[in-house]
Amino acid sequence: MANEVQRQAGAVVYRTGPWGGLEVLLVSRSTSGWGFPKGGIKRSQSATIAARAEALEEAGVLGRIDPLPLGSYRYRKRRLRRHVVVYAMRAERLLERWDEEQRRTRVWVPLREASRMLASERARPLLDALKERLRQQRPHTATLRLAA
Repeated sequence: MANEVQRQAGAVVYRTGPWGGLEVLLVSRSTSGWGFPKGGIKRSQSATIAARAEALEEAGVLGRIDPLPLGSYRYRKRRLRRHVVVYAMRAERLLERWDEEQRRTRVWVPLREASRMLASERARPLLDALKERLRQQRPHTATLRLAA
């Protein structure tokens, strides 16, 4: 059991902010710092479905998941090693009520600010990966300014 690695999936949820720059959605519990929605992958789930489900459950957001992962990182929690595969998710709808609204806070922040706020240094390179991915996707960059 000590060598077991729990597989997780997460989402870097993004949108065009009110002033036209790139924003990402961070979530937090009162006992931890800011991070991306993430959680375990069930046996019958794909990682993309798990990432979408975690974004809905933890942050109340619906959107389109890019099937190509942005990257991954490892961390330890409660003596378990965890490996998180993270996907970009363009926000399409933000719900007013969601499963974990009583346990989590969510906040939209500019990309640079998100990098400073993330509790896990291992997750920070995913923001650079998102920025690069969006630069390469010509159709998205036409409507999404990457000034952040």
